[in-house]
Amino acid sequence: MNHFKLDKQFIAKILFIAVVILIIFNWSQVAGALGVVWQVAYPVVLGGMMAYVLNLLMNQFEKRLYPNTDKKWLQHTRRPLAIVLSILVIALVVAGIIGLVVPQLVTAVTTLIEAVPTVTDSLQTWVEEQQHLIPMFNDLMEQVDFNWSSVMSSFAEIGNRLLRGVAESSVSFLSSSASAVTTFVLSVMFALYILMSKERLGKNFNDILISYLSDEQVRIIKNILNVTDDVFSNYITGTVIEAFVLGFIVAIGLWVIKMPYAAMLGALQGALAFIPLVGAFLAGFVGVIIQFAISPINAFIYLIFVIVVQQLEGDFIYPRVVGDSIGLPGMWVLAAVTVGGGLFGISGILLGVPVFATIYKLFSLDISYRKQIREEAKERSLMNEYEEEGLRLKPFEALRHKILTPEDIQDI
Repeated sequence: MNHFKLDKQFIAKILFIAVVILIIFNWSQVAGALGVVWQVAYPVVLGGMMAYVLNLLMNQFEKRLYPNTDKKWLQHTRRPLAIVLSILVIALVVAGIIGLVVPQLVTAVTTLIEAVPTVTDSLQTWVEEQQHLIPMFNDLMEQVDFNWSSVMSSFAEIGNRLLRGVAESSVSFLSSSASAVTTFVLSVMFALYILMSKERLGKNFNDILISYLSDEQVRIIKNILNVTDDVFSNYITGTVIEAFVLGFIVAIGLWVIKMPYAAMLGALQGALAFIPLVGAFLAGFVGVIIQFAISPINAFIYLIFVIVVQQLEGDFIYPRVVGDSIGLPGMWVLAAVTVGGGLFGISGILLGVPVFATIYKLFSLDISYRKQIREEAKERSLMNEYEEEGLRLKPFEALRHKILTPEDIQDI
């Protein structure tokens, strides 16, 4: 019987290796099929992500909306009202950021565009004043023969190309916008359905697990989902808090040193804080350009200010607000952003940190469990028993023997 079991396991491994080899050698066809599946499933996935984020707010509202009432009709309105309030809070925050950033950003860009001729004239005047320092400059300019008709013809051709590109882009933009609106509406509908019936969906999922999998496999899946939920919820909550704190510090700091566009740059810094590491550089770059439109000195002062704030944020705010909540060291944060961004672009940058943190915590849980067994064996002076038990430990044994509690996950 054991021989048959061994042969069965060996055959399963051979089949698995064969499938992997077939996938590798037919990767283009597999990738195309996965692309089609992803395109079809994208509204459902996006709806699930929306539901997960909204659920964090919805749970808080449900706890506070008439919790002690015995009236059935009030109890039935608790969840719909909590969903509406959650959507309203997020919509107000996004609208506030857009309303604060966009108008002032347009004004700043307009100021920058208007300042370009002045800067160009000043640069030209400076060059003319310094020509006596470069005796060969005039001789070189005299030797250069500009064919102005050719230059104008080139500009006209470039203009025609730009017009054609704008026309083609407009058609493509309208088509993609219609598709995006349709996807968004479907995603919102899926999100609302998930939120309204999350308990029933959870029960259905649990029934599927216990019907088709062993008890050990059910514990593994549930523990992985519990750890993932813990990391992602802490990451989202911590990032939101960190974004508000960082935006507030930047706005107040710029206001104190009397820099223009203080509120807008603070809101921009906070909004881009949701993009780990990269967002800080983007906000700093935009701020320097905007301040440069007013004065190069302003741009220099703002650059120094941002460097100081980012140092403060990197050393104190992020580690304590976000880093501690997900338990991921700084080196792995950088690795997560780099690898995630290289593989999946913006989505990889946004999700790389919590995904790496989940994997990191799963390994930490298993390592902690194995250390605990070792210490218990040493205390009982049963090293021989420990060695035999160690040989029997399976990968990620910590996820197999029981359902982890929130305390077990938080203690790692």
